[in-house]
Formats: sequence, C-alpha cells, structure tokens
Amino acid sequence: MAVLGVTFCAFAIIKEHQQTNMTPITRSTAWIYGSVSLPLAIISYPLAVWIPRLYSTEIGIDLGLIGLVIFCAAIFDAISDPAMGFMSDRFQTRWGRRKPWIAIGVPIYAVAVWMLLNPDQGSTVLYLALFFILLRLATTILGLPYAAWGMELSTEYHTRTMIQSAREKYVLAGLIVASAIVLISEEVFDNRSASFVLSNFSWVIVTLLPLTALIVLLKVPEVAVPLAPRVSIVASLRQMTRNKLFFRLLMIELLIAGGENFRNTLSLFFVQDYVGADRVGRLYVLYFGVGLLAIPVWDWIARRFGKHQSLATAMVMVSIIAIACFMLDYGQVTEFYVLFALKGFCFGAFAYLPRAMLADVVDFDTVRSGTARPASYFAILGFMTKCAASFGGLSLPILGFVGYSVARNVTNGPTELMWLGILYAIVPTLMFVVAFYLCVTWPLDAKLHQRLERLVARKQARYSKDSVRALMHRRAAQ
Repeated sequence: MAVLGVTFCAFAIIKEHQQTNMTPITRSTAWIYGSVSLPLAIISYPLAVWIPRLYSTEIGIDLGLIGLVIFCAAIFDAISDPAMGFMSDRFQTRWGRRKPWIAIGVPIYAVAVWMLLNPDQGSTVLYLALFFILLRLATTILGLPYAAWGMELSTEYHTRTMIQSAREKYVLAGLIVASAIVLISEEVFDNRSASFVLSNFSWVIVTLLPLTALIVLLKVPEVAVPLAPRVSIVASLRQMTRNKLFFRLLMIELLIAGGENFRNTLSLFFVQDYVGADRVGRLYVLYFGVGLLAIPVWDWIARRFGKHQSLATAMVMVSIIAIACFMLDYGQVTEFYVLFALKGFCFGAFAYLPRAMLADVVDFDTVRSGTARPASYFAILGFMTKCAASFGGLSLPILGFVGYSVARNVTNGPTELMWLGILYAIVPTLMFVVAFYLCVTWPLDAKLHQRLERLVARKQARYSKDSVRALMHRRAAQ
C-alpha cells in the first residue's frame, strides 16, 4: 500500500515539475536522476547467483525447469523491450512521456521483487515463472523510459557523459551494497541460507526504490519534446536501419559485452583453479569499489579526448590486464588481486560510455524525422546487450570440450588449465581488438556533435511552430 501511495502522490504533482524547454542540467540534478539506479542495480546479483540456489536447493524445483524459466524470460524481454521503447517514445500524456511509465513500473517492480525473493516452501515452478517474468516486465516498464529520460535531459555532448556517469556511480554503489548484504548475512548473522540472504535483499530494494523514484519524479524535470508527425513502428525500424553509426555502436556493444560475459562465466573457475584464490566475496567488493572510484578518471578522459577514445582506452587496459593474468602462476594471489582491482578500474567505462554515445547517435535520427525516439534506440541496444550475455553460455561448453572438468574433487591437468586461461584471457581480448578499431575510428566527436546539435534544435523548433499553428487552428474551428 505504501508503494501505491507513492505512485498516486507522484502522479498528482508530476505535472507541476515538467520542463517545457531545454535548460542546462546541473550536476546535482544529474546525481538525483541517477539515484534510482542504485536499487535497480542491487537485484542483478541475487538474480544471477542466488535465485537458482534458492529455488533448487531450498524449494526443490528441478534445475532444468529453473533454466527454462530464465530462458523464457529472455525471450519475453526480446519482445517486450522494443514494444515498450516504441510505446514510450510515441505516446504523450499530460504528465510527460517518461514519468508516468516509471510511476506505474515502481509498484509492479516492488511486488515482483518481494514475491520472487520470499517464496513459500510449497512454491511451484509456475510461481517462479509468474514473478520472474513479472519482474522482467516491470524492469522494462520502469527501466527503458528511465534510460531514455536520461538521454533527453541534455543535448550537450559532455553533459550527457556527466549524466550517464552519475547514473553509473549509483550502479556500482548498488553492486557494492549487494555484495555487502551477502557479506553481512554470512559474517554478522552467520546465516548463509539463500532464503535469508534474499529476504535481506528484498527489504533493501523495496524500501529504497519507492523513495528514490519519488524524489526523482519530483525533482528532475522532463523535457517537453515538440510534437512531430507520428512514425509507425515499421517506419521507425526502417529509419533505424539508415543510421549507420547506430549499427556500429551495436557491434561495439556486442563485442565488449560479449567478451566480458564470455570471461565472467569462467571467472570463478579461473580464480579458484588457475590462480588459487578462495576469498571471492572480498575480491568482488574490491572490484566494484575500485570501479566506483575510477569513474571521475573516465569522465576526465572522455571530456579531454572524447567518449569513444575513453572507451578505447579502457579496452586496451583490460586487454593488457587479461594477458598479465594469463601469465600468472598458481598461488600468485596477491598479484591477481592487484590485477583484478585494475580490471575493476575499467568496469564503469564499459557500462556508461556506450549509453552516452547512444544519446549522440539518436540525434542523427532526430534530424531526419524530427522525432526524438531514444527509448526505441535504447531498447535495441539493450536487446543487443542481452544477446551479448548469451556469450557466457558458450564458454562453458567449450571449456568442457577441451577436457576441463568442473566436478568436485577432480584435479585438472596443465593442458586443461592452459585452455581455461586462453578462454578467460585471450578470446575476449581478440574480440576487443575489433571493438577497439571501431572505437578509435568513431567519427562523432564533440566538435561534430555541436553542428548536429544545432540541426536538431532547428528541426524541433520548426515542429514547435507547426504544433502551435495546429492548436490555434483547432481553437479557431471550435
């Protein structure tokens, strides 16, 4: 009921906080906007690690059925994400284009999180499927308009980086909070059961999300976009295919996220079997903590040399670190901690710089059509990110094919460990080589974007005048 009350309260005063024209976005506004990302980021850890353990070990559902539910949810995302992006871009309301969807999505998200993370002992696979898919739906309803809203807050090249940087700081803070919840559950309460850990997750998320969402809805303005001719979904997709930079960005995202997901699936095996480290929880707290501290450095590089050059620099660093990890001997745990912390230094760059670049790419479409459709573009980028996540499913079968065994009490030989190192370090690096070339040859820098920004302003100004004339004609006819 409290969450529903927040929603109704938000709807009642959202209208008063709409921004009718583009005014400079301050750093404090960017920080307020990014706050919703903190509770949204917390859920990623339990979904990936703890949900399968809870529903298989403690509830008793077959692992194959749990995997089927996760697969069906991914198929559902592939359909719902583009549909939500199109709807959010297309429909105008008296409260704006983005805020109403967020106000609707928050209570659905909170209910889905609570039910999914607090099942009864007699829960079935249908229960899991219902609330897992409901959570994916709520994430789409809430997340896509929220992301598009951030892209629309400013048309200025470097300000867009600042906005996405602020959001990414909250993402990393959320991942640190998630790691801390597990750490406290295990070391303070001495309870490692999945049900206890996930219950703690649910309390934190359900408390933080409505509060941060309400503050953002009330304090952050939504830009009133001039009404342009409506574009059908078919025509919208056709216009996207003409945006060559968008497809280049999709390829960059596929290669970077695909390489990292391919590597991450093997991380636990590499850490424990190749290096010989056993404190995995502390390792990831260090990883995300360094990543959070590094964001201002990537902001400076992006402002000084451009977003694409900043992203390319991160790829070079991670590639060098990966090769250095490959050259470690078993037992060099301290050296690996240092290298892993340096890799964490680059984590944020991979997450927020492609989003900041996407906001610039969307401007090409706006110049052609006069319609700002960042949610549709972000939905396609998000779909590509989810496709890249499937690369993680490729690394394990390949690892098994080369003879590596994941069974307990089985010792792998030098050949199997060598292949583990190659798959963890070398294969993603080869993917980064192609992505690096696409980044360093990226043509849209700050100087070119200034010209593009002026074209967008002219296009939207023309539609603003047309909208006023149409309104006056309607009133005269009445």
